[in-house]
Amino acid sequence: MAWRSSGTNNAEMVDKLKRYGVISNDHVEGGFRRVDRKFFVPRGNENIAHSDQPLKEGNIHISAPHIYGSAIEALDLVPNSSTSFLNIGCGTGYISCIVAEILGPNSLNYGVELHDDVIHHCKASIAKWKSNVVDDAGSISTIRFMDKTADIKLIKGNGLNIIESKGESVAGFDRIYIGAAVDKQALANITKLLSPGGILVGPVDDELVKI
Repeated sequence: MAWRSSGTNNAEMVDKLKRYGVISNDHVEGGFRRVDRKFFVPRGNENIAHSDQPLKEGNIHISAPHIYGSAIEALDLVPNSSTSFLNIGCGTGYISCIVAEILGPNSLNYGVELHDDVIHHCKASIAKWKSNVVDDAGSISTIRFMDKTADIKLIKGNGLNIIESKGESVAGFDRIYIGAAVDKQALANITKLLSPGGILVGPVDDELVKI
């Protein structure tokens, strides 16, 4: 049923995600409605932006809407909270923006991405979605929005090499989403980045897992 969640526009896509039980939480629904997928798909795919399928162009990849719906539901996000969120392999920035909408202005939002072209696409996509300014400082880009949306920090690097004893990792992250498939060994290392009671969701050996 999940693969039936295609629409001719964002509203219709979200309606079907809800109808077929992919999303049930009102706050998750609101996040999807406020972040239109059309701004984030690889260039040239705008006409099928709301189809329930993954889209890929080179390094730029966006998963099917039902995958993100299931993942965000599993993250058990607390709306309007100070939750810290880490998106490993943040890609187009689509899921980071939905999470930012749900968590509210007091949250912390970090994305790690390896490829320069994907980071460029991510920044451009987020700018199409909502007005912002970008502060670049070495490998870290801070996206500051003109409204009350929480900043999103984009970090160029390999998310599998994050050191748990440095920087923001010392306190741990309340929620972690892994945007690319990893094996069980890598998962064990990423799990160390969770704060006490935190939740991690991501594809492991082609299966969506929750820790």
